Amino acid sequence: MFVAQLEEYVAGVISGDVPACAKIRQAVERHVADIKRQGSDGFPYVLDRDAVNHICQFVESLPHVEGPAAARGENIQLLPWQVFLLGSLNGWRHVTTGARRFRTCYVEVPRKNGKSTLLAGLGLYFLSVDGEPGAKVYSAASATHQARIVFEIARAMAQTAVVDGKPLAELIGLTIEQHRIKTQDPAAVFQPIAAQTKSQDGKNPHLAIVDELHEHEKRDVWDALASAMGAREQPLLIAITTAGWNVGGICFEQRRYLSSILSGHRDDDRYFGLIYEADEGDEPGDEATWFKANPSLGSAKSIEYLRSEWGRAEASPQAMGEFLRKHLDIWTSVGASAFDLEAWDGCADPVLDLTAYEGRSAFIGVDLATREDFSSVVLAIPDGDNVIVRAWHFLPERVVERPGNDHFWGWRRQGRIISTPGAELDLRAVEALVLQLAGIPVDGWQFDVPTFDLQMVCYDAMFAAQMAASWSEAGLVTVEVRSRAANLNEPFNKALALVDDRRLVHDGDPVLRWMAANTLKKQVAGGDYIYPARLSPHDKIDGVVALCTALWGVIRVDDPVETPAEPQLLAMEEIVL
Repeated sequence: MFVAQLEEYVAGVISGDVPACAKIRQAVERHVADIKRQGSDGFPYVLDRDAVNHICQFVESLPHVEGPAAARGENIQLLPWQVFLLGSLNGWRHVTTGARRFRTCYVEVPRKNGKSTLLAGLGLYFLSVDGEPGAKVYSAASATHQARIVFEIARAMAQTAVVDGKPLAELIGLTIEQHRIKTQDPAAVFQPIAAQTKSQDGKNPHLAIVDELHEHEKRDVWDALASAMGAREQPLLIAITTAGWNVGGICFEQRRYLSSILSGHRDDDRYFGLIYEADEGDEPGDEATWFKANPSLGSAKSIEYLRSEWGRAEASPQAMGEFLRKHLDIWTSVGASAFDLEAWDGCADPVLDLTAYEGRSAFIGVDLATREDFSSVVLAIPDGDNVIVRAWHFLPERVVERPGNDHFWGWRRQGRIISTPGAELDLRAVEALVLQLAGIPVDGWQFDVPTFDLQMVCYDAMFAAQMAASWSEAGLVTVEVRSRAANLNEPFNKALALVDDRRLVHDGDPVLRWMAANTLKKQVAGGDYIYPARLSPHDKIDGVVALCTALWGVIRVDDPVETPAEPQLLAMEEIVL
């Protein structure tokens, strides 16, 4: 029965009868390819039809505990996408051992698509009828109240479910307490845990449910649960989340990892996932877009509700950002990133080789800080209609290693952040990088970089006076470009246009991408000037400011009406970055 529903969903997505975004089509195509190669050499997995039916039958034996369906006393009726999800997770098995194939699952789906209900049913299945000795199930989240959402739904289901006239709790031997659910197996338990406690340490989960992963500012919960699963034969770590804005966090990391699997750029037969979203170019107000991104639309989620939410979004930029994230699963930086992030990603050339441009005319933009913010250096190389960009980012070691800055630590490990010892940045590292990009040998800090014909080094005066003097003494043309709206308006517009036209070629630098996502477009009151801004001090945009500063030089050489040595310093407001 349920296998037939799974197959119908797959066929519907392939044919186009089921509205689906590109990533869902990729997930379905992966499934079809796996069906064709199941049990073959190098792929020891088969789709166990009985296992598909077993988990779906169990979940449909559970009652709704919230909303109109609960008031009518109805049991869960799985939607086709939910059958595909549950059937894939439980159905794919090792051909010899019978153990489940997938160990990690990442699902992005907009709000009100029934994800908490689905997770609660999954948790009860793994706890009680999966046959795992000492099954431990954890509902984890960034805060206690969030962690308890899935648990409380599961608890209410366990209390009220009736199968063939008998309470489910009695049939499968559940003991339901305020903060945990137990079985007749004394080592088995289902309970919530939260990020602000140490309760995720020392666990041995059979199933770990991470709700709303995008809200996790740190990666400690995810990493602790993932590393604790080594003693189990067939554990599962699953996150179901809506889109967020922190592209430097663990959630976006998992999204990118899954996307690389779905696109065929990475192989990982133990990782499963679905991303329901609007595609690039879709109109956010088009109801066809809504059905593509919301697989439960018309069932768990009403079209009338979404129409009401769209009306609010049209009236408010802030509400629009919320609509895009929560209902179309579009990642936005605080709801209003100045850059089209899909276009930004489309500009990436992951095999970009700077040595191919060695000796070419180039421009450098520098944005400096000494303690909390980044110091960023951006190299811009005009290349016909394109501009080739490479960025270097510097932070004090103390900032990188501060609790909560796990993403900085990860980027440093990748070589994307350069740290200097102590709590204050050693600006000599920045000075040395610029000199070496110009082919000027220096003592001390050394960087493996090609050399260029630097036309101009553009910088803001703050922290840079001595450094600029050293560059000038070395023969470089240095230009002070203060962070004022009058100076940044033109290069910021240039950067936005280059990205929109896919002409800003970069190497996929995740730090610069994160900064682009943090960048808001502000307008000077009573004027037409725009400039890059951020919502809070945590939203770093230093690399984008350095990019604009470098493009200031590119523009002046392309259109030399103004002398490069004298940037505009109109009496405009100073920009606090």
